Amino acid sequence: MQDALQRLYKTKLVLAAIIAVAVGAALLFLAHWVAATPQLHALRDLPIADVGSALFTSGLIAIFFEYLDQRDAELRAMQRLRTVLKEEAPAIRDSVVDGFAFAPDSLTNVAAPAVLDRIVENCLAIQLSDKQLAHDVYTDLKAQVQRADERYRDLYVSVSLAPWADGPMQGDDAMYVATLSYEYRVVPKRSTMRFACVSDPDEYRDLVEEPGSTLTWNFRPVAGLTGGSSEAFRLTRVAVDGQTRPVGRSVRGKSQFYTATLDEKNVADGLEVTIAYTFSVLVPKNGHLLQLEIARPTKGFHIDFAYSGCGIQRVNALDYVAAAKQPTISQVPADAPSPSISLSFDGWVMPKGGVGFVWVLGSEVAAADHGDSAQARGTSKVLR
Repeated sequence: MQDALQRLYKTKLVLAAIIAVAVGAALLFLAHWVAATPQLHALRDLPIADVGSALFTSGLIAIFFEYLDQRDAELRAMQRLRTVLKEEAPAIRDSVVDGFAFAPDSLTNVAAPAVLDRIVENCLAIQLSDKQLAHDVYTDLKAQVQRADERYRDLYVSVSLAPWADGPMQGDDAMYVATLSYEYRVVPKRSTMRFACVSDPDEYRDLVEEPGSTLTWNFRPVAGLTGGSSEAFRLTRVAVDGQTRPVGRSVRGKSQFYTATLDEKNVADGLEVTIAYTFSVLVPKNGHLLQLEIARPTKGFHIDFAYSGCGIQRVNALDYVAAAKQPTISQVPADAPSPSISLSFDGWVMPKGGVGFVWVLGSEVAAADHGDSAQARGTSKVLR
């Protein structure tokens, strides 16, 4: 079945042929009339008959040839198209592949988001040789990145651990004061930064999932303190490009919340800024763990953990970074004047990744050694 363009072409061709035949016939009639009329002898020198004959003949030939050669013409056109496609197929293929590889922005003009997802999944499936794995990995990674609309770069975290002077030095209620300073570059998507410290695990999970949450800390109630206690968590400074911003605080039950605002113009213009904030939090001494989670997709981070004067025998750093390249860890021994441990990574870290610092107290090592010595002496007496 012919399409509308082909039918329009045939109609125009037939109409032109009919007009040519009609005009040609009229000119032939005019030439015959001029020849038979003596008064019109001045027109006899004009090639009226020749032009009329040419138009009449051309119109008839066009109509005849169109219907006679129609099928052969279509076959010739299809054959030419096949030949062109066959000869140019490698060039077309290379052009499409190069467009996908080197001009990804052009894909948005020719492919819907669902098609782009399928292309990515298929390419990943070829590389991994597992279609289901490629689908699951891509779907999960896309969901993580899209859930967090901000991207952090060059995150630097400084952690300083010190004994809590307002509490007991030993026992379950003994605490360390951890002072943490964050600094990173980001293109902010909202003008309000929100910080929270809560004691309810369900509330903590809800706040962590909120896109507008900058930092959420989960504080386990201990020694009469909850997440709403000022001693448990205190935000001391927020700065944007070196300029300190005012901070507001509110308390609701066993939770406390801090807010700081950014310049609306930076957010509207999409300008990158450097954000820094410092806060202190109480950490159980016998908990032996300080865990830091990455809240947004982050390109490159460095964390310093200092613990001078805390009675810690040694510290181990546990990274939760799912990457082919492992973070770099360096350590200053505990018997040095300023013991510390540092961890660096220059790749991308997805949300929920992070670092955990696990320590062993010197008193625990001494008690264990004392117990081993006592056991050895007891065994020696038995043997004697």
